[in-house]
Amino acid sequence: MTEPMEPTEPAGSTGSAGPTGSTGPTIAWPRALGHAQALVARPGTAAAAVAAVLVDAPCFQNRDFPLSPLPVFVRGSAAQELREPLERYGDLLGHVVRLYREHAEVRAWFALPPGAERLIAADPGPGDAPWVCRLDGYLEQGTERLVLLENNADAPAGTLFTARINDTVRRVAASLAPDAAGAAGVNGAAELSPLTYGGDDRFLSALRAAAGAAAARVPGKNAHPESVAVLQPSGAANRESREMADEFRQRGLDAFLADPRTLTVTGGRARFDGRVADLCWNKVNTVSWNAMAAEQDFVTVWERALRDTPLVHVNPFGARYVAENKLSLAFVQEPRFADLFDAAQRDLAARLLPWTRRLGTGARGPDGTTPLVDELLERQGDYVLKQPYDIRGDGVTIGDAVSRGDWRAAVRRAADEGHLAQRRVQPVRYPVVTAGSPQVEMMAISLDAYLLGGRLAGFGSKGSHHAKVNVFQGGRKLAVHVTTGEDPPATGGRDR
Repeated sequence: MTEPMEPTEPAGSTGSAGPTGSTGPTIAWPRALGHAQALVARPGTAAAAVAAVLVDAPCFQNRDFPLSPLPVFVRGSAAQELREPLERYGDLLGHVVRLYREHAEVRAWFALPPGAERLIAADPGPGDAPWVCRLDGYLEQGTERLVLLENNADAPAGTLFTARINDTVRRVAASLAPDAAGAAGVNGAAELSPLTYGGDDRFLSALRAAAGAAAARVPGKNAHPESVAVLQPSGAANRESREMADEFRQRGLDAFLADPRTLTVTGGRARFDGRVADLCWNKVNTVSWNAMAAEQDFVTVWERALRDTPLVHVNPFGARYVAENKLSLAFVQEPRFADLFDAAQRDLAARLLPWTRRLGTGARGPDGTTPLVDELLERQGDYVLKQPYDIRGDGVTIGDAVSRGDWRAAVRRAADEGHLAQRRVQPVRYPVVTAGSPQVEMMAISLDAYLLGGRLAGFGSKGSHHAKVNVFQGGRKLAVHVTTGEDPPATGGRDR
């Protein structure tokens, strides 16, 4: 489906509540619309520029999709306003993990399996907060307020590929300016904020910093690892995992893909299929990990490696099992646990998260009176149901995207299994360009924030026509460029 460029300004482009309640949009709309106009006005030139850059561009896709040469332009001032609350939210996730360790009633509420309990206890890592975290969010339609929908703190995709797609689209823009991309310097390197996530060494630097932090906290951990295992089950490695190992090797490390089931401890060292590793990036999603951790011998070997060897595991299991758990979104809003958080933490959760509750006996809707199950059945289109862990959106049920019968069944299952219900957020739609096309497609987009070592590193995005904005469910990944300075005027010529 394609749509012509809309001549009117998008909702929220003037006088709307920005990312932290200030006036102004998050999207740099004049720049975005001007750049889109220039690309579709000269589609042949744009297609040639993309093709030329892709000849030697690094891999940036786990699944093939058309590259949009139009990035999501985020205003630099808006990104700066988001830095502090997003970093504080990372700290809040660490606080949730500490509460899990310290309070039996919190552990009972999360009800993790015994294997998870043992791994969390054995793995202090560099700290309780996720060291590497992708906070998936939507810019709310009409306000452009960033709302966080979930935390990806297990092994979030995009840690390497987001930087690559941002850099690749930047090269395309540089090759077009000034001829086909509007005014000279419309997307030049000097005009992008440091909050534009780029550079292949960004993620590796974060992993090395994690090792240093773990060594400072836990005697015997290796602060300067030279051997790095990227964990993926044998035969199931995705492109990003393979590219990650290759990239690390090119930077002088002994990096390799490793099946976590091949771990042994010999001579005081952790070994995967016989190869020593002093740091591992656990790229196995929690759904798959849970299946492996059901085996007691598997958990025992991992406990030994975490306690008795220099191995640093990123992210540590507290972050993977607790902060990654979508129930954490409900936990920080749960009235019975309100006294475990101070006023600033409760305010932060209310500011960044949609209304979220865990289904169970006595759960109530937003009015505090209506049983939550009744609320969900009555207002199907207003809610989303989520399982604690999932992959690629498979554990998410969107109310107005399913039939009445399927929704009733999903609500029953959610109530029986203690899943969560979340108010649905309508995302901003943004112009997406396919190189060579004279039209734009208006897609719902996400705005995902990457935290590395507790600090905001930048943003990624996905676009889709479908209810689930996910690359593996028909969407595509988009570059995000954080701008500086004033937006240029919208200009552009036509192919002759």
